[in-house]
Amino acid sequence: MSNNLSAQWEKLLRPGILTLFYREYPLMELYDDACQRIQEFLYKILRFLLRQYPHRAELEQWLYINYPEAQYALNRSSRKRIFSIDQLQTLIHKEFGIHNEMDINYLATTLEHCTKDVLKLAHDYVNRLGKNEIIANDIDLVMNADTIFVEILRSDLNSTTNTSSSNYNIDTTMSYNELIRHFIITETQYKDDLELLIKFFRNPIRKFFHDDLQIIEIVFGCLDDIYELTTRFLSDLEDAKEMRDDITKNISLYEPFQNFIEGNEFECYIKYTQTILATDHIDQLKKMLNNEQIKQYLELKSDQIKETYRYLLPALLHIPIHHFQQYLIYLEKLALFPESESAQLTDVLSVLRQNSYHIKRPKLYMNLSIHAFSMPKLNDNKKNNWKNSIENWDIKESISLFDSYLKHIVIQNSSSTLITNVDRRAILFSTILCLCKNLSNDKWKFKEKIWLRKFNINDQIIIPDHEHVFEIKCDEKNYILAARSEQDKFQWLCLLMYIRNKSILQRELYNILINEDAQQVLLTPDPSRYKFCAPNLPTNILIDYQTNDKSSSSSSFIIRGATIEKLIEHLTHHQLLHPRFVKSFLMTYKSYCTPLELLNLLIERYNIPEPASAYLYTEQQLKKFRKEYIQPIKLRVLNVIRQWVDKYFNDLIESNDHVLEQLQTFLQSIPDTGGLYQFKTSILKLIDKQTIDYQDPSKKNQQQDLITDERDQIEDLDVFLVLKLDVSVEKRVRFTSRHLRTSNYDYHCEFLNKYKAHSSTTKPVLRILLY
Repeated sequence: MSNNLSAQWEKLLRPGILTLFYREYPLMELYDDACQRIQEFLYKILRFLLRQYPHRAELEQWLYINYPEAQYALNRSSRKRIFSIDQLQTLIHKEFGIHNEMDINYLATTLEHCTKDVLKLAHDYVNRLGKNEIIANDIDLVMNADTIFVEILRSDLNSTTNTSSSNYNIDTTMSYNELIRHFIITETQYKDDLELLIKFFRNPIRKFFHDDLQIIEIVFGCLDDIYELTTRFLSDLEDAKEMRDDITKNISLYEPFQNFIEGNEFECYIKYTQTILATDHIDQLKKMLNNEQIKQYLELKSDQIKETYRYLLPALLHIPIHHFQQYLIYLEKLALFPESESAQLTDVLSVLRQNSYHIKRPKLYMNLSIHAFSMPKLNDNKKNNWKNSIENWDIKESISLFDSYLKHIVIQNSSSTLITNVDRRAILFSTILCLCKNLSNDKWKFKEKIWLRKFNINDQIIIPDHEHVFEIKCDEKNYILAARSEQDKFQWLCLLMYIRNKSILQRELYNILINEDAQQVLLTPDPSRYKFCAPNLPTNILIDYQTNDKSSSSSSFIIRGATIEKLIEHLTHHQLLHPRFVKSFLMTYKSYCTPLELLNLLIERYNIPEPASAYLYTEQQLKKFRKEYIQPIKLRVLNVIRQWVDKYFNDLIESNDHVLEQLQTFLQSIPDTGGLYQFKTSILKLIDKQTIDYQDPSKKNQQQDLITDERDQIEDLDVFLVLKLDVSVEKRVRFTSRHLRTSNYDYHCEFLNKYKAHSSTTKPVLRILLY
């Protein structure tokens, strides 16, 4: 909602304000700008009440304290309201997702009494000045003079800042496309954070509570439900990206959101929030960490993982709650753009807002995403010109992570009998902790900076007559600091552990995922349905493995002979890749198959069936199959076709089997979506270009000469390799006409003539080199 309220809100609020004003003060004049200012203020009051007091009991208590006379108005059910209940209920349901009739009655009464209060204060103020009209400045003055109104305005400002895009690193100048891309990146990072919580923090200690898993559920909540929702949501986003008719079009967010909203699946966030923000949650976490087996397990860990569990984990558990607020921010910003789906996103936003009123925003922790590109910021942090406010300031960073006060404790002698402490303003950045001395009320002097590169935290240090003490151990010097309270100390240690272990946790999760991926077998289609998955047997392929290849640090192999199907399989293999082999194959394929046979085989290779009984496999297995098997093969098939069209177009256009037409039909059948679209478009454009060049006699002859030269230059063929091995020519394998004949007579004779003088003591063996 912008500063200028929508016509629907104005239609609801304006008549009520004017009716109430002229009924109470008929001799006064209320200007339009003043009426507009009151409308905006009433909307802020409504937003304030719905955010702070989402339940009837809380709202009733607030109303009783601030407007006791409102109870009498509520008891008179027959009394006519200034603001229409039906219109208010419709707008609140559309804007905020609230549709409880009793809450609407309380809200309507609250708005009426606030309006009366503002008009009375404005009337009294203007009357003292001897004027008979009220303008916008008068409304601003009286609202800033009333303690209740100031509290509401300040709370609304803090709430806006708390959920602002700057707090979540969202650039307000982004375009619609940039916001969509940023949203998908943020969602991917969020999934990584959830995997970190589940696979690094929860799963390793879960095994110690086989008999009592309830404490795990109390501490970690329904993380599995949220992770499953996020994984499916990301999958739907990827599908939406693939299913675009035009890659230049925006990705639709409405359908992915709508799929889950219809099933009320975002309600898992409400359940999770109730668990994490429960009053006894921290106590349950401490109880879990005090388990003797957990203590022993964590003490064996390096990189202060024990302290990470104690101080950083509680903040990381708030990431899902913060992320749900990010959904609202993104949708609010996207709904403001004049795009076709903006109205639909507004409907999604109203439904999510209904859930958000049951999700209280964490006050103690900021959004400490481990996988975010940038460091988090406090709610009230802005770029500060530190040089103007602090003397001797020499730090280039401008946005702080935390700004608070600490006592710097200095032990003067080794016996710890002489201890001094000084108050310092402590400003925490991503790599530096700065300590400043107070000169006067608003003047500070820079005293010392602590580099936070390689440091450890000691939270068990005890200093006589000092509480809430902790120690930062750096390479050069140790610093003993004391916080103002236990909660302040907890927050300091949380942020310090975040800075210290952010990259370590990223690396730990990466290793976990790599190990899981290595243990997961890649699915393949059934060989009875897909002949390119047949196992390697002596009847279809003969391979020589070269483990002592001096030209390569890894083992290689040579195909001595293979069926055409096996040759196509290795030509477009999902893992093995050798660019020279494609060129060599295309130069020689006409010795053992026709262009039409090759095209049909490539099309068969491209059309990969799903594994049999796909419902028996997990979503992760199927996703890996599509990403690591189907996608690479399809791309490499299209790559072979592109090189075929580019280098040997005559083979296609001069074929009597109408190969070119069949190729174009196949390419047109590829959907205009996903990453294959660009490959398909590129090949079709290349066909058009080659067709035009073929019709030009000069270019046609030139192209034919190039092909003839390439196929005549046997000494440059990469597909053949003459190895000096003590192997007789008689041991070479010859295949039938349906196989690739590795000892083609013409090529073999050419080789013998060229290398006879060079290899007088050994006999050459003709082979096909893949690796």
